[in-house]
Amino acid sequence: MVENYADYKPQPRPKKSGSTLAITLIVASIAFIVGYFFPNKDAVTTSDFLNDNKRVVYEVQDKQQPDGQIKLDMAPFWYVLDLMSQDSIYIADVSPEKLVEGAIKGMVDAVGDPYTSYFTSEENSGFKDGLEGLYEGIGAQLGFKDERLAIIAPLEGSPAEKAGVQAGDLIVAVDGESTVDWSIPKAVSMIRGEAGTTVTLTLLRGDKTLDVEIKRAKIQIPAVRVTWLDNGIAHVRVLRFGSDTNSEWDKAVNEMVMKNVKGVVLDVRNNPGGLLNSAIYLASEFFKDGVVVKRQTNRDLVEFDVDHKCRLCDVPVVVLINEGSASASEILAGAIQSRDRGKLVGVKSFGKGTVQEAIDLSGGAAIHITTAKWLLPNGKNIHGEGLTPDYNIETKVETGPFGKSDEDAQLNKAVELLTK
Repeated sequence: MVENYADYKPQPRPKKSGSTLAITLIVASIAFIVGYFFPNKDAVTTSDFLNDNKRVVYEVQDKQQPDGQIKLDMAPFWYVLDLMSQDSIYIADVSPEKLVEGAIKGMVDAVGDPYTSYFTSEENSGFKDGLEGLYEGIGAQLGFKDERLAIIAPLEGSPAEKAGVQAGDLIVAVDGESTVDWSIPKAVSMIRGEAGTTVTLTLLRGDKTLDVEIKRAKIQIPAVRVTWLDNGIAHVRVLRFGSDTNSEWDKAVNEMVMKNVKGVVLDVRNNPGGLLNSAIYLASEFFKDGVVVKRQTNRDLVEFDVDHKCRLCDVPVVVLINEGSASASEILAGAIQSRDRGKLVGVKSFGKGTVQEAIDLSGGAAIHITTAKWLLPNGKNIHGEGLTPDYNIETKVETGPFGKSDEDAQLNKAVELLTK
């Protein structure tokens, strides 16, 4: 037994049968990736650390460190790597890429934040397609509720919505496999799949549990949809915040201006969010100037102001929210409410107000790191709290195994407020 990893020195061992070349490649690959982050096993290197402006120190040797630094001993890593490379009877069957991927995933998971995730090339591609409204799966955004895997929102017209899946449903199991301790990438990889195939979700809603079989499909979700109600009121559905949302929004606004819109029902129900710049762009349509949202890190507080001249400055607006309104949707709705620009109707929103920076890695993979929190213009925190509507109205517009109702009381209330 090694009592002190820092004193460990790899010892030569008898050669064993198997693919020595494969083992060498695996060790070389791991050494490369670790060397990229930790350039020399015997050296001490530093990089920025967000907490309290400290700097993290990666080290193998037990060296005295200056005050205010955090030590991270890499010796156990090298020890385990040596043991695996020389003793494991399975390591020759594992590609170097998979071994490196596993090391990175373990490091990311150790943070304990469900939104800080490592995405493989395939997972990253699927994530980016989702932002553009392209899906091959069930059409539902996933997240966490009370640290349990949950549906943030089923997308409009998706197989998930048609099967009766609702925002806030907890996903207990997928095809009979428990979802305890699953990450978002893990859940996505299990639930998404080829069009025409099926997946069974075990959902928990309140105290009711039911297995729901959903047939996957190819899905194309528009970003913005406008329908006209009586009295010149436009019902504007914002279904996602992707790279094309701003251009689709411009078309919708041009139509509203040409038709001399009298009021806007801005509907972000079941919109799980997306790109921040789209949320700021849409919110800017209702303000002449001022702050839309604030970003708070451990180092600073940055304010994001309106980014273009508003075209709906003087048009009354009511925003519809529900449990599936999250992230960018909450930024948009929260800005309108906190600056007294319009009222919120519906039920409390999801409460997803952290910022993930997406960093592409070589080979198509990516890492998403939580770097900040979003705050509303009045300083209110979104994350874990959500938005409380000015008018709490419940609506059950649903089909499938949990029941059916067609009345949209939330939309009716919004129209009532705009026609007073």
